[in-house]
Amino acid sequence: MKKIIGSYLVLICIAAALCGCSSEMFDIGPGGMSDKEAAISGEGGVLDGGGPGGEDVNGKPSFPSGVVTAGEWNDIANWGYWANLLNNQEWAQYAEYWKYYPHNFVYVKLSDESGNPVCGVKVALEKEGQKVWSAISDNAGTALLWAALYESKYGVDASDYSLKVDGNAVEAFEFTTAGKQEAVVNNYVVKNTSPANAIDVAFIVDATGSMGDEIGFLKADLKDIIDLVGTQCTAKVRTATVFYRDEDDKYVTKHSNFTDQLTETIAYIGEQEAEGGGDWPEAVHKALEEGVQSLQWNLKAKSRVAFLILDAPPHHEDEIIAACQKSIEAYAMAGIKIIPVAASGIDKACEYLLRNFAMATNGTYVFITNDSRVGNEHIEATVGEYEVEKLRDLIARLIIAYAK
Repeated sequence: MKKIIGSYLVLICIAAALCGCSSEMFDIGPGGMSDKEAAISGEGGVLDGGGPGGEDVNGKPSFPSGVVTAGEWNDIANWGYWANLLNNQEWAQYAEYWKYYPHNFVYVKLSDESGNPVCGVKVALEKEGQKVWSAISDNAGTALLWAALYESKYGVDASDYSLKVDGNAVEAFEFTTAGKQEAVVNNYVVKNTSPANAIDVAFIVDATGSMGDEIGFLKADLKDIIDLVGTQCTAKVRTATVFYRDEDDKYVTKHSNFTDQLTETIAYIGEQEAEGGGDWPEAVHKALEEGVQSLQWNLKAKSRVAFLILDAPPHHEDEIIAACQKSIEAYAMAGIKIIPVAASGIDKACEYLLRNFAMATNGTYVFITNDSRVGNEHIEATVGEYEVEKLRDLIARLIIAYAK
């Protein structure tokens, strides 16, 4: 179910209502590919019965801003819905396929004595003295700590684990498990920190041939996104980009590092073209590595966010899956939220993986919808009721929310 809204910018977070699991599921075929794989090789969609928006002075397609539509779904905020999916046989096979088992986590919320959220505090979950997962509290004071995320375990023994907040052991805490219908919040009072009033925003973008429309509209939307953010928040904004393709393409990854001169990021994105690819999966693992290892994130900033815009999964190979898992842990450890933006070509198995990327890093899941009639077919996300927004406005809304 969905509702279409026409407001220019939504400044409140979605509190989506829980509803029953969708009956429309897609089987994983040979190589993990669903029948939706064919979507990326079909002819591109059109806008209002015409082309993408005309041509520029060089005869290349031009793309108007504010056209692409999308929805957002936060699985932690709607944990009961996700827990029900985990009990669905169709979705259980995706867990085994990608080796992600999001069944057990500790949800921490930190505040000072006045009740104000405290961000920038390191928290860690340990087992027998060894660190299992670590994170940094975000601008809302929240952090997620996962247990056995890559192990095929439905439950864990909480007595085997210990929790540390800012290096200090916490005596009492409770796990959220797949058997619960909502996330359990563990509240703690800590000393306030003084994070920089700043936010780092990276765009990690699949630049293979099937992403032509999405990159075209990203170019058109980015200036408006930055303008919207600039008028709605006082935080210092820095932006960076990573573009990636696949092995044996002209390049595998390339990036522009963080800058507060936002016109530099706009110009760099404007230079990029969508080419290469060939087979369906792409070098997502290399992109994740580039984003966390090569970009110079400000660890003293209030927030760090990476929008992962893609229409294909990583290659399904053990070493690549392991590389993705290692990078996801690094993002969580640095307090960098991954916000996947699922474009045309994504199937249900890939949707499962992307939603895990978001949950593991305390992010949220964004998916492009068919409402704008742009690009190839977009599958309907297996979520509850959500709002259809302009992708431009949705991205701006999230940046503003994380910059508060």
